[in-house]
Amino acid sequence: MYCPKCARENIETAKFCRACGANLSLVPQALTGRLPEAPRSRDQRRRDTRRSREPDLARGIRKAFAGLAFLIIVVGLVLTARGPGLGGIWLLIPAFILLGKGIGEIVTVLNNRDDREARTAPQTAPRTNPLSAQSGFDELTSPPPSVTEGTTRNMDPIAARRRETN
Repeated sequence: MYCPKCARENIETAKFCRACGANLSLVPQALTGRLPEAPRSRDQRRRDTRRSREPDLARGIRKAFAGLAFLIIVVGLVLTARGPGLGGIWLLIPAFILLGKGIGEIVTVLNNRDDREARTAPQTAPRTNPLSAQSGFDELTSPPPSVTEGTTRNMDPIAARRRETN
C-alpha cells in the first residue's frame, strides 16, 4: 500500500506511514469505497431528532391546550384578590410559547395534508385552443408564410437604404 501523502510504499497492515507518519488506516477502506461515517456530535443528533419529527395534529392540539391552560391560570390569578404577582406574569411566557408552537404545528399539518391531496389528485394538462380549419393560406398551392421574412427585410442594410430614399 502506498502512502497518499508521500507516496512511500508500506506494508498492507501498516496503520501509519513509516516515512511521514500519515494515518493509513482509512486507505484500504477508501480503496474499497466503504468509508466509515464521521461520528456526529450530541448537538447534531439532537437537531436531527427534532427535524426528523413529523408534525402531528394531536401534538399540536396538546401544545395549544397547554398554552391555553397557562393563560387560564394567569387570568385566574389576576381575578383573585391577591393579584398575579411577579410569578403569575412569568406564566405568560410558556403560555404564549406553547400556544405558538401548537398553532404552528396544527397549521403545518393542515397545509401538508392539502399539499398531499393536491399531489395525489389526477393531473390533467390544460386544454389549448385547437387550430382553426382556415389558417389563411392554401396548403396545397402556396407555402406557409415565413416567420423570419419581415425580420430579415428590416435587417438588410441595402433594403433599409432603399426605404430611406423612397
